Amino acid sequence: MLPMLHKHTVITAALLASLSLTACGKKKDLIAPPPESKAEQTADQTTQKSGTQTDNTNGQIGGGLPNPNSPGTDDYQPPLPEPIPEPKKQPAPPKQSGGTKTETPKQGSQTTPPPAPPAPAKPVEPVKPSTPPVVDTRPAPALGTNPLPPDYRTNDVGNSTRDNLTKRMTGGVTSDGLVYTSSSTDELLNFLRARNEKVDAGTRRLNLEAASSVLSAKMTIDGLTNDAIVTLKVQEGRDVKVYNVAGAVGEGVASPLRSVRAGNGEITTGTRPLDGTLKCVDLDGGCETTFVRLKIGATGSSAILNLVFRSSAADIYFHLPGQYSDTREYLIMREFAISTIQRLNTDNKIKSVRMSSWEVVNGRSGVTLSMKGANNELLAFAGPLLAPEAGTGVNITLSRIAKDQEDTLDLISLQNTKLNYANWIGDARMIANNGLGQVRIALKMRKRANFAQDQFAVTFMRKIKPLVDLTDDNLK
Repeated sequence: MLPMLHKHTVITAALLASLSLTACGKKKDLIAPPPESKAEQTADQTTQKSGTQTDNTNGQIGGGLPNPNSPGTDDYQPPLPEPIPEPKKQPAPPKQSGGTKTETPKQGSQTTPPPAPPAPAKPVEPVKPSTPPVVDTRPAPALGTNPLPPDYRTNDVGNSTRDNLTKRMTGGVTSDGLVYTSSSTDELLNFLRARNEKVDAGTRRLNLEAASSVLSAKMTIDGLTNDAIVTLKVQEGRDVKVYNVAGAVGEGVASPLRSVRAGNGEITTGTRPLDGTLKCVDLDGGCETTFVRLKIGATGSSAILNLVFRSSAADIYFHLPGQYSDTREYLIMREFAISTIQRLNTDNKIKSVRMSSWEVVNGRSGVTLSMKGANNELLAFAGPLLAPEAGTGVNITLSRIAKDQEDTLDLISLQNTKLNYANWIGDARMIANNGLGQVRIALKMRKRANFAQDQFAVTFMRKIKPLVDLTDDNLK
């Protein structure tokens, strides 16, 4: 009996020991972390060693690339380098128990990840204005210090590329070193520039800033009523504002100009006060050369703008190539030029040539060159009046003008203006400017079938009239 009882006791103890061992094994499986792949372990070790993310885009797709909203890649500023944070101390691994090795938990799974380093401040990109600013002004030469050679002739085409001539400059200079010029031989700009240098430093600074902000200017005078309208486009911060002033041309005295709501097809959008005077300064009493003096801004921060407008007839000289294609368009254009040179009795010739310019003292200047045919075909081009400080060669793209400024008040003539010849021109460029009223442009015909694009050049030479004596009394 006793041996049998002892046998059952031994069997029961063995069963309990087996159950205890099984329960311990299940507890071990519950607290052990899932095994990591070798690739994940390698990536974790690399991240912990560097302390930074391996692909940082600064919150943008394609981080480190130029901002798509920036004006251009030339003005792009590269982002500042990422600051390298101090390496974080890893938490100590938990103690091993029961001879079982517990692996260090992967970062981000069981423990709180270290805070990401702060993103660097994005550099502020400069605002690129819509047009190149006037970056400098040249001091005005003393009157009489830059006389023309005695052999200079305003209608001599050779002077358009002559290098030993002193240009008449507005004083404005572009960022690439080109100078803005006048379109005449007189010294009106030099006189006005010298007068501006006599004021105090604060006033001179305001005047120069105002001059450099003028992007374009336009003046029209009604030949019947003598009403005049001057339109300015002015850079104000990031915006371009339009200002219009109007008045009547007087005889021998300066006429007042006042602000108006619209003029020359432009609605006034500027809010600063603007008024001034207008005076014709031709010696014969005409108004081919007009001086406009404007005061812009409120009292205490106002500035003076001096502008010169010129509009007169011009001589032209055609430079036609000896070899050319047989395209119908170029043959008609060539006949247009030859008939003008030979003064043939035909409608396919030029009946009028004009050269008009606007010139801001210590600022920009621009020119419009137009040829009107007896058949009402209009070829007109406009662009900035730029030249190198030494020499005459330039390469300035010109825009085509779609209407005749002289016919803006003549509806019948305006309706009859034709632009067939203008549409045949594929490219127009200013290639020479002597700063004295002579400008050469190169015209390239548009591409037609397999024919070559014929090219020819035209030199415009202003017919210059003498001005009144340059004194303060005459320019009041």
